[in-house]
Amino acid sequence: MCRIYGYFGRAVEVTALEAARDAQLSGGPDEQHYVRGANWGLGCNRLSIQDPSHGCQPFVNADGSVYAVFNGEIYNFRAIREELASHGVPVEGDSDGSVLLPYYELHGDRFIERLEGMFAIAVVDLRTGGRLKLWCDPLAVKSVYYSVEGGGVTFSSELSGLGTLLPGPRELAPSAVDDYMNWQCLPDGSPWYRHTSSLRAGERLVCDGRTTVEGAQSADPSVTGEVHTPNRLRALLSREVAHMSLQSAPIAVQVSGGLDSSILATLLGELRGDVTGFHVTHEGTHSSDELVHAKEAATHAGIELEVVEVRDAELPELIPAMVRALGPPNATPHALSAFALFREISGRGFRVCFVGDGADEQFGGYRRYSTALAVSDDTWPSRYLDRLSLIPEARYRQLYTPEYRELVDSGTSSRQRSLDLLNRPAPSRLEQLLAFDRLYKLPSLNLRKLDHLSMAYAIECRVPYCQPAVTAFARGAPDGMKVDGARRKQILWDAGIGVVPPGVQGRQKQPFTFPISAFMREGSHLWDFTVDVLSRPRLCTDGYLSAAAVRKVIGEHGEGQDHSRLLWGLMVLELALP
Repeated sequence: MCRIYGYFGRAVEVTALEAARDAQLSGGPDEQHYVRGANWGLGCNRLSIQDPSHGCQPFVNADGSVYAVFNGEIYNFRAIREELASHGVPVEGDSDGSVLLPYYELHGDRFIERLEGMFAIAVVDLRTGGRLKLWCDPLAVKSVYYSVEGGGVTFSSELSGLGTLLPGPRELAPSAVDDYMNWQCLPDGSPWYRHTSSLRAGERLVCDGRTTVEGAQSADPSVTGEVHTPNRLRALLSREVAHMSLQSAPIAVQVSGGLDSSILATLLGELRGDVTGFHVTHEGTHSSDELVHAKEAATHAGIELEVVEVRDAELPELIPAMVRALGPPNATPHALSAFALFREISGRGFRVCFVGDGADEQFGGYRRYSTALAVSDDTWPSRYLDRLSLIPEARYRQLYTPEYRELVDSGTSSRQRSLDLLNRPAPSRLEQLLAFDRLYKLPSLNLRKLDHLSMAYAIECRVPYCQPAVTAFARGAPDGMKVDGARRKQILWDAGIGVVPPGVQGRQKQPFTFPISAFMREGSHLWDFTVDVLSRPRLCTDGYLSAAAVRKVIGEHGEGQDHSRLLWGLMVLELALP
């Protein structure tokens, strides 16, 4: 797990390369190295998890014609090493990254199809004229940002690193505010700064004098021959967790008290004796509190449970640090809970944490799926997307200035682009919903947040429910095993029988959350901080939002109307502006 950066086809000063390194030190505190050529450079900040004595980056082949850097984790690297050995290619040590460059030389670009894990990989191949190749894993668990300017490409794991490699100040992209209001984040592939982007799930970028970005080919799950039963799913998850937990360092696991994390806690507890669960609570008494269920899950798994409490008094200091770590903003309040969680996990000396993200998107766990399937007319796509927006589209457009609304309408709005993605042909409406969430919402809103917030504290987050084999299984499972009326994620519930305790098995889904309404009250530290941030917003002075509309939202909330989610989202957006 690392932070990578580089450029190709343009000139970059060494001071800029070193600034990109320094901007991402928290994600790679153990080693920092870079290499430069005539018109290219690659760098890596390493977080050493697997075999720290080997795997130093950048990697280079024997004759110095191919270089590579890598961020992520390859879980089938030992099988790859055995395959390389059968071709007479020895690989020293037990580092997962060390197999990548010789595997690329053996299979060419097809090597990427054989990797199991999460990754962003950059290769500079100086043979036949030279080119840069940049890959992102099938669900974009590991982010990579890039800019195409002046005939060349720059890239980085974090937007802060990319900014140091680009000349001049960064300006907000015109579409960024509209994207944020519609998605609660910046969707992968959409710019936060002008002339920047990020690779979408499974994409590849190639620069060899010109730059192309190619999408991933999606395998047909109907030809896999997989038998879809709860027992097979449980065995698959057991296998994947075992592959992902081979390192010698101790393991943390987020234990929310729900099904997804409880399954992981039990599977890890069966494999190892050095697993510790971590659970987030929030100051005060809240209906969303799940501590009793988290304790039951940890006891059932046979692991210790550490409890992290988020307090109101620390929010004015914690929120700006969270926003800086996020890079492009994310409006979900539970990002703060995750940030506090990773801070505590790091403080206890852990470097690896398992999380349950992706299970709902893979197996149909959200209530919004049942709601969308029950709609009998053609309004369901817009109504579905309204549930994913900061507030419904009709309401957030009322916050725009007339000039910004006109600008949005002069092109293709963020809502129209997301409708086009949601309406792509699929075998069923459920698969339309799941494909949209799996390929666009999950990577952009959840996985990027996990990557950035965890690496801000040098924590590697592992997501078993996002493994390619789990995705293939979920895609191939019949719709009725995932969503059948009000029954959701049934195949995973059935797979969890005996794996999770009875108190978890029988409860309703409770999302991992931060009780924003309880904290966003007059007299609280959060309220005072939010009002202060929004009292002189650049969002208004720069012409995006109406100052009168923002003041109205603040006033109505103070009078008893609950606008806490909107106020939180606007505050995060304001803090994130360049």
